[in-house]
Amino acid sequence: MRDAALQAGGTVYASAAISSRAQHTLSAEAVSVAFGGVRALDGATLSLAPGRITGLVGPNGAGKSSLFNVLAGSLRPDRGTVRLAGADITCAPVHARAHAGIARTFQLARELDSLTVLENLLLAAPVQPGESLGRLLFARRSVRRAEEEAIERALSLLTRVRLTRLADEPAGVLSGGQKKLLELCRALMLEPEILLLDEPAAGVNPALIEELCQFILALRDEGGTFAIVEHNMDMVAALCDHVYVLAEGRVLTQGSFDVVTADTRVREAYLGALQ
Repeated sequence: MRDAALQAGGTVYASAAISSRAQHTLSAEAVSVAFGGVRALDGATLSLAPGRITGLVGPNGAGKSSLFNVLAGSLRPDRGTVRLAGADITCAPVHARAHAGIARTFQLARELDSLTVLENLLLAAPVQPGESLGRLLFARRSVRRAEEEAIERALSLLTRVRLTRLADEPAGVLSGGQKKLLELCRALMLEPEILLLDEPAAGVNPALIEELCQFILALRDEGGTFAIVEHNMDMVAALCDHVYVLAEGRVLTQGSFDVVTADTRVREAYLGALQ
């Protein structure tokens, strides 16, 4: 059971006890965001169904990144509400959402090139007992055990993405696709219940895209919940159980991939962006 208490500077934003992944829903309700005189989001609403993969697609400038950042907590909406398991987390910061089980990846991988692949994962692990001087002095056994568990988890993740042989190599030697796999593993070190993936196929060769898709599908089958912003429609078709199409800051339509791609409004939105 995870205690999803969301706090920052002593302010409690929300608190909910989550007994299983099946109860953990993340949603945005009537969210609006403006940058100067430009409205990036205009009353957008969506919900991430637990244990499913939800896609966010749309032409450039549709508001996908803004909505994604609102869910992640890096952008606060001007209006509207973000809820986690029914609790209002609109004002909760990124670190509090991470503690509550929400993690994200970035379009551009943010690995530390000079550190090894394994060290990159260990840096992403939750707070270790050894980070407390008192516990370091008086509970060395628990500190050592926590470190061993973090290493075991990191190596297990590297095995699943077939990067174990590169565990002791500098992360800078990885290919673009391997860096995306490392980025995903870093997020998984937090043991999230909801994972937000920003353009996971960007810069990845087709062979590794297939491997990445299989890994994400396996994680979903294990109970994970995902939101994916992606331009690669083949990947969206292969992964997503439900798709939201955004245009001009609003949700244009939603449904299965086949349903939304058959909608004439979707084709017009994409064609209009190309004119």
